[in-house]
Amino acid sequence: MWERLNLSAQQLMSQGKTADAETYFKQSLQEAVKEFGDWHNNVAIVLNNLGNCFRVQGRHADAEAAYKRALDVRRRALGPLHKDELLILENYAKVLHALGRESEARKMEQTALGIMRRN
Repeated sequence: MWERLNLSAQQLMSQGKTADAETYFKQSLQEAVKEFGDWHNNVAIVLNNLGNCFRVQGRHADAEAAYKRALDVRRRALGPLHKDELLILENYAKVLHALGRESEARKMEQTALGIMRRN
């Protein structure tokens, strides 16, 4: 169920229907948490996508909160500096740049680069 909702939300995003997509992402998140618990990688996937939805809407504070939680979940589920962190780190850095927090964004980018070099 969570996966179908997540895919529907992604389709809505590609059509520019971000408000509708947000609703589906939030429903997907609820279903993923219900099915897997708070600290599962699938929860991180939905949170990252929800963060992207917020970022596209210009809701940078909401996007940052979603990316932060996604990163926390992913690290707890897969361990620190796992290659699957890359996408979240890159998206999080984009939001930090948009917020004018350049040094934090660069730190995220350096962390991502370090992970890429390791893998």
